[in-house]
Amino acid sequence: MTKLNTIFDDVAGRCAAVRTLSASRSMTRHYDDALRPLGLTITQFTLLISIGYMQPESITEIATALNIDRTSLTRNLKPLEAAGYVTRGHEGSQRRRRIELTAAGKQIVSKAYPLWQAAQRQVEAAFGPGDFKDAMATLATLVGVAR
Repeated sequence: MTKLNTIFDDVAGRCAAVRTLSASRSMTRHYDDALRPLGLTITQFTLLISIGYMQPESITEIATALNIDRTSLTRNLKPLEAAGYVTRGHEGSQRRRRIELTAAGKQIVSKAYPLWQAAQRQVEAAFGPGDFKDAMATLATLVGVAR
């Protein structure tokens, strides 16, 4: 049992995945709570932002940029389509379907933005000067390691 305790201690104390998953769950809860009055989750909000920012030519393009598989992305897009926030164009060349924000999608982004800003300010305020930027760089390094 001593060997197992050593394993437990090592993984619990050093595993980047455990710490990253825990931080991700906490951050998701924080932003979901902020966006709840509008019926949005942070996943939905970031999808809307990504679609508006990238103006993707295909689901694959946005899936690659967000590091999410196409099936999960499609599942996450369905409620946004049902709410009238996004549309997927007709299938074009190479079976690509453009994804676009609708007028309602742009409006919900505008309403959600101040709620996101307040949640973001709380996160940034938890860090010392320069530390938030360092944390963002660390997260980028973790993403790079896992690719």
